[in-house]
Amino acid sequence: MKKFFQKILLWIYIKYHTIMVAISIALYNTEIEILKADPNNLQERDKRVQRKLHRNPLLEKFYAGQSDEKYVQEYYEVLKKADKFIQTATPHHKAATMDKYLRFDDAKDPYGKRYSNTAFFDEKHKHAGKTLGEVLELEMKERATNDDDYELLYIFNNQPIEIGLKNIMDVVEKTKKQDAEHEYEVVDMLRKSKSLEFPIKIEHNNNDITNKIEQLTEFLHVKKIGFEHRQLEFFIPIKFKTSDVTDQSEIFNELIDIKEVFIRDKYGKLIAFGVTKFIKRIIYNDTHEVWKFHGIEMKQMGI
Repeated sequence: MKKFFQKILLWIYIKYHTIMVAISIALYNTEIEILKADPNNLQERDKRVQRKLHRNPLLEKFYAGQSDEKYVQEYYEVLKKADKFIQTATPHHKAATMDKYLRFDDAKDPYGKRYSNTAFFDEKHKHAGKTLGEVLELEMKERATNDDDYELLYIFNNQPIEIGLKNIMDVVEKTKKQDAEHEYEVVDMLRKSKSLEFPIKIEHNNNDITNKIEQLTEFLHVKKIGFEHRQLEFFIPIKFKTSDVTDQSEIFNELIDIKEVFIRDKYGKLIAFGVTKFIKRIIYNDTHEVWKFHGIEMKQMGI
């Protein structure tokens, strides 16, 4: 019996030391791997982030990188409120808000300017004492055409952008080429990636027309005539020489061939107008020719 217990104790002793040796070897190997590892080689799959969940559901989705329809709607509502505050707040309102939420110190730079400033116009500026919203309203009036008294609602920039390789497969073109033995297709990706995309989208009555006004327009002004009735003004730079186009020409008929106009505002809402007729065209400040149309604003198109 004594020998039996001695064997059990010996087995436990050997087992214990075997486990400890295995753990020691594993720790040693781990230490060597850590010392050899490149500290700059941090892959996303190796990262682990631990943080406390935010009590605001919208901010929690923002931090977590989650997105759904409700999140997008709430996100744009926050932007609208922030935009309204920026445009209507006085220097006192901004300073009080900064003190309440941002807690900036009162330090100054080498020139005596405080780091925490509300970025309003100085006393010598022509807009001194005005809020940002009032200044933007004045600038809109300055940019508006003065041949009518309609209220200017929107100014949209139609600056074109290159579509890029990201969206290239949607508009890719294939051309046929032939060598000595075979005919094959060539995808012209580089040229198509440099194609231009315009913020203003227009549906034409005739989809086969060549001269399209959205490809010439630099700005689109929308004025309110009454209720849902709108005046759409397409600002075309003088360099395109549309003033040389006569009302009886084929080019003129193609440029006024507009059925519907679509564009997104700065909050992502899609605004649409049904165009009913061409009104007239005028020269604006010797820089643009403005083509005017009557339209009806359609119901909200969503985000």
